[in-house]
Amino acid sequence: MDEVKELKTFEEIKEEVSATRGALEEDVNKHRAAIKDAKDYLNEQYEDMDVNELSENVQSINNMTDVMSSVASDLRNLKVLEESPYFARVDFLQNGQMDPLPFRIGPGGFWSEKDNEQKIIDWRAPAATLFYDYKTGPAGYRVETKEGMSSSVKEIKGTITDRAQLVTKSGSLDVIRTGESISDEMLLAALGGNAPEKMRPVVSTIQHEQNEIIRDNTSEVLVVDGRAGSGKTVIAMHRLSWLLYNRRKQLNSGNVMILSPNTIFSDYISDIMPELMEDPVPEKEWDDLAAEILLTDIPCETRQMQAEVIRKGEDKERISNIVFKSSIAFFDAVESYVNEVIAGHMQFSDFRYEKQVFPKEKLEKYYYENFKSLPPYERLYNIAYFIMEDVLALSGRNFGEGRQERMQNVIWQMLLDRFAEKNVLNIYRDILSVVAKVRPDAEEILTEEGLIRYEDLQVLLYLQVKLYGCKTYKEVKHLMVDEMQDYTVFQLAVMKEVFGGRKTFLGDRLQTLIPSDDENVLDSMIRIFPERTLRVLSTSYRSTAEIAAFCNGLIGEEDAAEAVERHGKAPEVIKVSADTCRDGTTASER
Repeated sequence: MDEVKELKTFEEIKEEVSATRGALEEDVNKHRAAIKDAKDYLNEQYEDMDVNELSENVQSINNMTDVMSSVASDLRNLKVLEESPYFARVDFLQNGQMDPLPFRIGPGGFWSEKDNEQKIIDWRAPAATLFYDYKTGPAGYRVETKEGMSSSVKEIKGTITDRAQLVTKSGSLDVIRTGESISDEMLLAALGGNAPEKMRPVVSTIQHEQNEIIRDNTSEVLVVDGRAGSGKTVIAMHRLSWLLYNRRKQLNSGNVMILSPNTIFSDYISDIMPELMEDPVPEKEWDDLAAEILLTDIPCETRQMQAEVIRKGEDKERISNIVFKSSIAFFDAVESYVNEVIAGHMQFSDFRYEKQVFPKEKLEKYYYENFKSLPPYERLYNIAYFIMEDVLALSGRNFGEGRQERMQNVIWQMLLDRFAEKNVLNIYRDILSVVAKVRPDAEEILTEEGLIRYEDLQVLLYLQVKLYGCKTYKEVKHLMVDEMQDYTVFQLAVMKEVFGGRKTFLGDRLQTLIPSDDENVLDSMIRIFPERTLRVLSTSYRSTAEIAAFCNGLIGEEDAAEAVERHGKAPEVIKVSADTCRDGTTASER
């Protein structure tokens, strides 16, 4: 690799990207003007247009708007590339070829119209794995090929003859030749900077084990258990970007969701997706999701309120109940009650609606056979549909869609009143009355202020979605869950019921609010998602070797984290009295 020539190529590509961006900006301005003219014409001529002409004009504006949106997206991506078009070059000699081809890896892809070739490969593209996963020597990558209606995966094998990373220092560009996956010099430079208030893309320093998780394309439920500083947030956002890039036919930013227990994660990554060439992804806090779904008029305690009770540590009985009501054993007891008492022993009898009688045997067949895969009360909703269909057919009536839906809901409520207990709070109290025989203090579910306790709220939420089902988030095809250690087994079960499609969980099982020797979030994961794939990250890229060693002394050798060769001041242990504040003063002095 001729380094001088590569630096010249870098500047040439940068200039071409800039020129392409300039031309695209002209297109954007033209499209804006055309859309404005079309809208003005529509407003002026609206009254004189017939239906067909009006429809054609509206469709034309919509088409121009779609084109404008696409061009604006391309322009946004070019702005990112203009700053630094690529950060690595890999020379790959494919088996059967005479000469190696230079693969330049960047934050986005760039096709040169001038030279009719792909000058920059997007870091998310299959060929980019040559940079992340291989040293110089034998290498390969997989691509999906299509022949007619069928598709297959083809493996491209060959040899990496040379590789380099490009880094900007004080306005000048350096080429760092390295046979390793990621240059230590680049990694340590990235780690040595001050932590930003907002997260930024780090596609040039993604490590091999991180890259494997980001590009996981087979796991239905991927669980990442990583020590502090192991790059979990980096993985989360870059994985979302990779999924959206490689599954464009199945996914878009509208049917992917990030679920987090608080706003900290959302604030931290708020600007990351546009910089990773994707539209922002919807984010949801757990408490907001629970408030949307749970059907109760009783006000509920928040996670922060519960955390304050745990932090103070004064209410030992309450804390004991929090642990108990978050346990796998209690979940098993609740699920057993739902499956055996509610779902499995519905007491049917002949049901009458208007003049039509529906025999017990027919209801049982629908409930236990036809709709057995649905939540119990959703089965009754489907039964209500067929009852409605029979009533309308026999009476000869023909209702519109809205009136049919109202009629179905009326029949459903009648079925619930007749055959099921529709109040989940009453069901929960029945469960606790049984539990109270061995644990009397467990029956209390309200705080002194009359709020449903947070630990009980999660059980009620589970009971509701288990019995009634929930289709609020049926469009979500991939769920990304941050800080998984903050969720109980009941909350994980709610996620399974509410969100279809694949899921990625990230967190650190050691950073739980109430540590337990008996079980942790990974045990809960096994209980709810037995098919999950577990990946453990034990290397901390954020901490110095001294900080990692200090932390390892606290958590024990079994869970010890490794650190990169980056050194700093050793932590000090300073003993203070219980009422001493951080600045050294006492509470009374302040």
